[in-house]
Amino acid sequence: MPRLLALSLLLLPLLAPPTALAEQPSNQSRDCNNATLKGIYLYSSIGMLDGKPYAESGREVYDGKGGVELTYSGTGDATGTMRATYNVTPDCIGKAVYLYGQTINSFISPDGSRFSYTITRGPGKRPTALSGWEIRVAP
Repeated sequence: MPRLLALSLLLLPLLAPPTALAEQPSNQSRDCNNATLKGIYLYSSIGMLDGKPYAESGREVYDGKGGVELTYSGTGDATGTMRATYNVTPDCIGKAVYLYGQTINSFISPDGSRFSYTITRGPGKRPTALSGWEIRVAP
């Protein structure tokens, strides 16, 4: 029993949102645009894809002009590289659309260093609901 408790305490931070990344007060402007997302971001997401449990991690490279390239690895040996377009509104809400129809909605920190996202439309006819966090690791 003590081992189970210790293991649970070790895994808990991995399951909780990254509270250490909570928004800090700043003097930065809250006006976001496509240039807010620029650089290399790492991510992980979990949920359902086409009605089946799914997990994925990967890297996205945002160009700051509305283009993004995604390299990923997911459940069931899913791997690949895709391109998408994105748009960021002044209130720091983003939307990316991939060529095959997947749509991603994001809530972006004003400095662009991190964001949470939700995917509710994907390939196939069955439900898709994935969510996760992205963190910029290089400019």
